[in-house]
Amino acid sequence: MRRFNLPSLLALCSLLLAAPAAFAAYTDRDPGSACSVRVHYPATIPAAADAFILGVGTSMSRSDYDFLAAQLTTKGYVVVAMDHSPGNMVKTDAAKYLACANLVKSNIAAWLAPNGFSSVAHWILGGHSAGGQAAQNAISANPSLANAIFSIDPYNLTGAGAVTGPALYWGFAGTTCFVNVNDAAKAGYYGTSGQRAFVRVKKQNTFGPCGFSPKYFHCSFCDGHCPACTNCMTTPNSFFVDVGNSVQKFVNAAFYGTWSKANLTVAMTTPTELFVDGDAP
Repeated sequence: MRRFNLPSLLALCSLLLAAPAAFAAYTDRDPGSACSVRVHYPATIPAAADAFILGVGTSMSRSDYDFLAAQLTTKGYVVVAMDHSPGNMVKTDAAKYLACANLVKSNIAAWLAPNGFSSVAHWILGGHSAGGQAAQNAISANPSLANAIFSIDPYNLTGAGAVTGPALYWGFAGTTCFVNVNDAAKAGYYGTSGQRAFVRVKKQNTFGPCGFSPKYFHCSFCDGHCPACTNCMTTPNSFFVDVGNSVQKFVNAAFYGTWSKANLTVAMTTPTELFVDGDAP
């Protein structure tokens, strides 16, 4: 009989409580030697769907964002977790991001055609951490690359190229994983002209296997957190649900309704603050 110690049981319980009820379907593709992607799609895919490309963070891969993608695909979106520098821990290269994103855009119709998909209604591009920085600079230099931006705690955007919204950034009120809050999502928000929104997660510490640490932090967006950066607790599924609902509000306000703070506001379990357009974080 296999025996579990208490920390192992706690970790297992945490994982079971946090995991989404079901993952969306996905297909792994390698359209180039320097481009590795996981394409998530809903069970019933619209013929013309809104599609996200999310560049992965430092030392991360295409398989590290399944929980987040599962929530977005429930809204009818296609979600591409894109590793634009496979085998390399550094993911800040904007040229590599651009090249990989263009390969995705050229091939996605063929990849998903058997599922009834034919075209992308809007491309929403961004990334997590270093992938967010690569996205910001790639879009700044190539504005037609994206119809909108969605980035999650992008790494060090101070000095990154300016972009035009609509844009949604998720970030934190506390610095974690060496990502300074003033250089991350906040800097992305201030570096965007036009329609922009910033969801800032409030500081909230909790006791866990690693002691007293932030409940939500830079790597909360990843399935198993990031190498050498964890609070030893699996992110609660409510966090991913909140992100998914926020993204849906953003897409609807940007493309299908009226842009306003009221239309971007979501009731959340996660403690957050919302800043829109002229609001000053």
